[in-house]
Amino acid sequence: MLMTAPRDYSDRRRITPVAELVPGTDATVAGRIVSSGLIGSGGRGRTRFQAILRDGTGELRLTFFNYRFIRNRLKPGAEVTASGGVDRFGGLGMVHPEILFEGEGSPEYGSVLPIYPLTRGLTQAVMRRIAMTALEECSDELRDILPRETMVSMGFQDRTEAVRAMHFPSSPEEGERARRLLALEEFFVHQSALRSVRDRAASRPGIPMSGGSSAAADLAASLPYRLTAAQGRVLEEIVSDLAGRRPMRRLLQGDVGSGKTVVAAAACAVCCRSGHLAAVVAPTEVLASQHHRNLESLLSPLGISCGLLTGGTGRSARRELRAMLEDGSIGVLVGTHAVLEDSVTLPRLGLCIIDEQHKFGVEQRDRLISGRDPSPHFMLLSATPIPRTLAMSLYGDLDLSVIDEMPPGRGVTVTRIVDRSDRSEVYRFLRERLAEGERAYVVYPLREASEELDLRDASSAFRILRRGPLGKYGVGLLTGAMRSEEKLEASGRFVSGDVALLVSTTVVEVGLDVPEATVLVVAHADRFGLSQLHQLRGRIGRGGRDSWCFLMRDDNTGEEGRRRLDILASTNDGFRIAEEDLRLRGPGEVAGTRQHGIPAFRTACLAADADLLPRAAALAASGLASGGLEEEFRRRFGEASVPEIR
Repeated sequence: MLMTAPRDYSDRRRITPVAELVPGTDATVAGRIVSSGLIGSGGRGRTRFQAILRDGTGELRLTFFNYRFIRNRLKPGAEVTASGGVDRFGGLGMVHPEILFEGEGSPEYGSVLPIYPLTRGLTQAVMRRIAMTALEECSDELRDILPRETMVSMGFQDRTEAVRAMHFPSSPEEGERARRLLALEEFFVHQSALRSVRDRAASRPGIPMSGGSSAAADLAASLPYRLTAAQGRVLEEIVSDLAGRRPMRRLLQGDVGSGKTVVAAAACAVCCRSGHLAAVVAPTEVLASQHHRNLESLLSPLGISCGLLTGGTGRSARRELRAMLEDGSIGVLVGTHAVLEDSVTLPRLGLCIIDEQHKFGVEQRDRLISGRDPSPHFMLLSATPIPRTLAMSLYGDLDLSVIDEMPPGRGVTVTRIVDRSDRSEVYRFLRERLAEGERAYVVYPLREASEELDLRDASSAFRILRRGPLGKYGVGLLTGAMRSEEKLEASGRFVSGDVALLVSTTVVEVGLDVPEATVLVVAHADRFGLSQLHQLRGRIGRGGRDSWCFLMRDDNTGEEGRRRLDILASTNDGFRIAEEDLRLRGPGEVAGTRQHGIPAFRTACLAADADLLPRAAALAASGLASGGLEEEFRRRFGEASVPEIR
């Protein structure tokens, strides 16, 4: 309770005239009750108690559904102060405002009251009493965690003073300053935990692969193009890691189409030349199959063979794969979650690469490398740009590499926002591109029609388009509900050109690399998140031709939906889009979900307190802390996680 930050404060010192009240905001009003009484419902709904407050500038309706205690006190002539949310249902008013009568004041709390996030059955008054009781009974147990000079620099002598000020400040500004200090403390504990994980990983023996370092140069020399400077820089970092005695733990970020696969292939080549097996894991069979094709193409000139293991791999093929893994004839095993199964043995595993890492849970990510001695090298790939602050929070135990440069020769991708009334014009343009031999995607948020939502679905659109003028170019359907073999067949026909138009759900968000695809139409685009739309847009513009992305919005698109589409149309920079997505939707949505590793902060907010993360990381790196950090580690992570404090 003590670490649960109020979501706002009610400043009873600031009295707002009724005439200046704004619906949807919290306010405090002072005045005289001019009438009060029960309002009957006529047999429908609940009886309520209603009072009218007048302050000289206007009248305010005060409504109470639980009126047992207030009814006999809130009578005409009473001078009161009312605090609460302002609404305009049935006239300007407040529902269940907090009432202070003239001369009462609030000596136990002061004039600035905390407003907490509530669950059903709790009131602000109850939460304040709980907070006050907790402070009185537990303040002696609040040992300092941050260094004293850090707390003093933010205006507080110790942790107890900061906690008290967060709950019962002398001003809203002091409350926010206290919350920020405790947010820094929470970030500090988390960063210290990540450093503890990093230090423990570094203490385990790795697999030095210096003997295979020439393989990366051999692969680069075999390419029909030059690596970008960013790819070369990142590859040097990875090769250096692989040659070291401690296991690599690295996150490789790169925008859609930046060339992460080539870098991953070079890392696999180093591993295989050193006599070890590399495993590449992807979240879907479509993406795993594409990785297998691409890696086979890149590595076969070096004499390295790649195997593919997915949930759809048959028994006989599995037996053959197992035998090839045992005799070393496969250097790289590409697969889906099937690679993580306990029945799959990976002899001589030296490198584990997980693509689209946010699609996997933490336990799944660790399953491949846990319990192995020496420990394999480990690399996460992400085509979903992660804001720096979020990356520090989620992956502070990993080294970070960023491919921040796109390969030359790419066409320009133009993004346009269109209304449903523009559909005919969009499809006329799409037909022109298909007639030129290009390919296109049409993406829908739903697989099948929904009675609850007025949205067209992919299956219905597929049937309509196949029978229409575009049918002669070949129309395919790809959804997440299809069987594995159906997905592979549908994606394969699009890749080969048997069908030129692919109608799909977001299953195409990752996994399809078709340079001939130049048009993307996203129906009900306002239903998607920013980063998801950016990933979808990444399916086009992968060749030398210009491409077009049409974001078709609904007639009733809200302000937030319009803002998302405007941002996407204004830039192709995935990292800028990710920052905006973090600001608009919060870290939980951007990163995936909490089960994928996002920490549950109680006082800190990643979006609002991002500027504190570098300071917390620096404090954690210094190893300076008060003794309370050890207790906090034991409470949160157990005895084995307590770091060395100096």
